[in-house]
Amino acid sequence: MTDRETLEGIVNKLYEARAVNDIDSVMSHTGPGFSFCILGSGKLSPMAQRVSEPAAVDAAVRGLVADWDMSKIETTRIYVDGDTVFAHRAGPIRYRGGKEIQTEYLDRFTFKDGKIIDLTEFVDTLMVAETVGLLDA
Repeated sequence: MTDRETLEGIVNKLYEARAVNDIDSVMSHTGPGFSFCILGSGKLSPMAQRVSEPAAVDAAVRGLVADWDMSKIETTRIYVDGDTVFAHRAGPIRYRGGKEIQTEYLDRFTFKDGKIIDLTEFVDTLMVAETVGLLDA
């Protein structure tokens, strides 16, 4: 098991890389078999489907970075329990250059040997659906 300080440092480095859209740095913190999912209704498909195949992960990460400006969002609290880290984040985000939206969400990271093997995001799926045009605002 990796120590708390190291896990927090990895999560913070990942968020710093995400803020400047450095995909290579973001992915450098992931381990073999990494999987990613935004939990949500099937109506958000394919956004709300777990991906673990490397090409699908790459496409998902590149799509999120291209579509969502998260440079102003901040980590408000990090909780560590063994090899699981929960990070609460809040602040403004922007979808494809549109207006800023205030939001907050929770990321759950699962680590193995100091690398992230799973990232599950708990977000306001109604806000996402409205923002991306799946529902009337």
